[in-house]
Amino acid sequence: MPSSITNKTPGLIVGSGVVARAFRPHLDALAGVCIYAAGVSNSGCRDVREFERERERLQTAISQLDTDRMLLYFSTCSIEDAASRDSAYVQHKRAMEQIVAQRSRYLILRLPQLAGRTPNPHTLLNYLHARIVRSERFEVYRHAERNVIDVDDVARIVLELVRDGACAETINVACTNNVAILAIVHGIEDVVGHRALFDIIDAGAGYRIDTARIHAALARCGVSFPAGYLRRTLEKYYAPHDSTAA
Repeated sequence: MPSSITNKTPGLIVGSGVVARAFRPHLDALAGVCIYAAGVSNSGCRDVREFERERERLQTAISQLDTDRMLLYFSTCSIEDAASRDSAYVQHKRAMEQIVAQRSRYLILRLPQLAGRTPNPHTLLNYLHARIVRSERFEVYRHAERNVIDVDDVARIVLELVRDGACAETINVACTNNVAILAIVHGIEDVVGHRALFDIIDAGAGYRIDTARIHAALARCGVSFPAGYLRRTLEKYYAPHDSTAA
């Protein structure tokens, strides 16, 4: 299928965080697209002022877009999580999705736990990494699962979706399988060479993320999720650097 990107207006990125940086190398291929990658990044946020700030910024950005420009908005897969769907953050993301969906040309991309280079202490992986390397005790829910994807793979998948003509959809862009929190903890332990101090709580659960919509895009862009995907991703972002190397 030919690309739907016919608008030659240069691609535009709103935001400067980990998602925005992942899309910069692809900007030339995203003519006629606005990548909105700004807003509240802490899923534990309850500050109404932060939510209102994102709402105002999003509405301002939309008001300045040509009607034929595609808008990409990044939401959260937690909308489908029964344990999270009533949180202030998820309710906010639902409201932002409704604003975006009023446009004729948009994609809402729901993301799981991202792996990427970011100083944000609120991401799951950064939180676990910090606790482990600092030998700070934390709790791990025995039955909890999470879905982890490299942000660079997100960019490749989304680019392929846009190239294939995806429009006016809400799509989960996630790994095709969940992993146990304990597996993530042990993976970080192995990568950094430091044993974690944690207490296991007999609680937690996972939720299924439907990734059927991206299967064809995965095949076309060469992204896959083999058994070693988590380890490879953790090594990419958390392996210690040898400061003595030339």
